[in-house]
Amino acid sequence: MRFLMALGLLLAGSAGAQEVYRCGNSYSAEPCKNAKTIDVTPAVSNPDGPLTRLIYLCKRPDKTELWWIDRPCSQERWGLVESVRVPSNVDWKTQMAIAQRKRADDARRASRARHHYHSAAPGSVRSNEARCEEFKQRVEYLDAAARVGGTARKMEWIREERQSARDQQFRAGC
Repeated sequence: MRFLMALGLLLAGSAGAQEVYRCGNSYSAEPCKNAKTIDVTPAVSNPDGPLTRLIYLCKRPDKTELWWIDRPCSQERWGLVESVRVPSNVDWKTQMAIAQRKRADDARRASRARHHYHSAAPGSVRSNEARCEEFKQRVEYLDAAARVGGTARKMEWIREERQSARDQQFRAGC
């Protein structure tokens, strides 16, 4: 019965759906030059329960190691390092492996972005257009990282990096 209700809601929602376009920093129902189509269809969830869950990377105050646990770190009076969303339909070892891989991928992407962002040799002459494109890519990367989410410390770092990139963009006249 729940399946039929969910299917009916999905079909009703898609029948009246219209295209949404991203035009620079704004969104519109009308396409514009270089518009990107945005997927606004609602996510279909499992009526019998969630497909993902959060697991937490914690640091005990008396130890240097980090521990993955399945409940908020504060319940154990430990410090939160990071929380990661993982599939709930796999065993604990697999959930930890997925979380560790996501954490390593995030660190690798952040390192690659910093390397690319600062890749020009000091004193080299680059066109203003190239610098503006670099700033634009940096801001887009940081926006994507912010949408992924993370700890308060990570989100604060992203905010500061984005502000710095936007300031440099402004100073370069982009």
